[in-house]
Amino acid sequence: MDTVSTFGRVALLALVLLGGGACEPLDKREYTPSGDSITLGVIETRIPRRTGFAARLAAQEINLAGGVLGRRVEVIVAQDRLCDERHAPGVVSGLLERGVVAIIAATCSAAARADLEVVAPEAANVVIVSPSASSSILTGRPNFYRTIANDDRQGPLLAEEVRRQGVDSAAIVHVDDIYGTGLADGFEQRFTALGGSIMARVSHPTGKTTGFTDEVQRLYAAGKPQAIVIMGFSVGAAGLSRDLVASADISGVRFFASEAVFGPGFLTSADATVAQGMQGLVPTAALDDPNRLRFVEAYEAATGEGFDIEDSGRLQRTYDAVYLMALAMVKGGGATTEALRDNLIAVSGTKAAVGVPVNVGGFAEALELLSAGQEVNYEGASGPLDLDENGEPFRGTYLLWRIDGGQFVFDKALRFP
Repeated sequence: MDTVSTFGRVALLALVLLGGGACEPLDKREYTPSGDSITLGVIETRIPRRTGFAARLAAQEINLAGGVLGRRVEVIVAQDRLCDERHAPGVVSGLLERGVVAIIAATCSAAARADLEVVAPEAANVVIVSPSASSSILTGRPNFYRTIANDDRQGPLLAEEVRRQGVDSAAIVHVDDIYGTGLADGFEQRFTALGGSIMARVSHPTGKTTGFTDEVQRLYAAGKPQAIVIMGFSVGAAGLSRDLVASADISGVRFFASEAVFGPGFLTSADATVAQGMQGLVPTAALDDPNRLRFVEAYEAATGEGFDIEDSGRLQRTYDAVYLMALAMVKGGGATTEALRDNLIAVSGTKAAVGVPVNVGGFAEALELLSAGQEVNYEGASGPLDLDENGEPFRGTYLLWRIDGGQFVFDKALRFP
């Protein structure tokens, strides 16, 4: 039997049972969960708004397998304001008022830190699992887990790749928050340890999207670098690219960027001269990973759309977060914060990869294993997801992306640890 195709048909059936059709905007699919359901909150940020759909896809597949402790898992979606940490606490508070058991915070790192200030106190005491907040500053925070590796992995890996390609001098421009600063620190430390030199390091406010002439001048203050490394977000990076072309000599300069630049917001508004040949990393499973392929086919069957390469990683990590939460609650015997905290790491397999492997689409098998008292090791759509003692991936893959002819392409996989 074709396992992948079977899973895709099951996912489509799940969506039909939900009453949905094609992938409509998720913030228009508000509903009141049934009284006996286990409700998870999802905070969406990035466009296209498909993160909540990936969570609902996982929930419906879990429900078809019997649910969690005999109860349905349902997802409600909230929108934040493009990583605005001042707005984030209100979004979380709204979800708590609606009785969510846990939250999947698809926000930037600074906003996730603000979210944690709301959920960590005893009065809320709710677990957050983030598929996208990668700052190492968040490591070890109470009630916080993630399905994305922290940036202590990404910055040094990118530095190693840039040096491997023969770049001796680079300038760094980054957003001035815990995400951009942490990435820049990791890149600079590893790049210089490998013999490279940093000619300039320039920061700019997180929300800035235009008017980068001053930043460009500071990047070039010590001369023209061989490479410019952009640690920021897609729209801001696009604005920077336009000012680079307008006010600097970029001939021969190579461009690299962090994973948050990887997205349609950059491609649609960046200067093509800067974009062409730009490279960066994105955390996701290898393209031929069987569990990634299972997820992609399920997603495409349920939406009737092709899976966008720009969604690589983000949607899978959201889907995986729902699975880990559900497995943790089953293993812990309750839809509670305590059950989640005590079991999220265990059901991921841990650093030692303990337990019987459970693949994408294998929730029914996981229920049988857990009911028999066995350990499970969830192998996710985004990779192995063996969480360490801090509740974040111990091993995984970054794909090296490149822009060619206005499109993202993947060149190779870089694995950690």
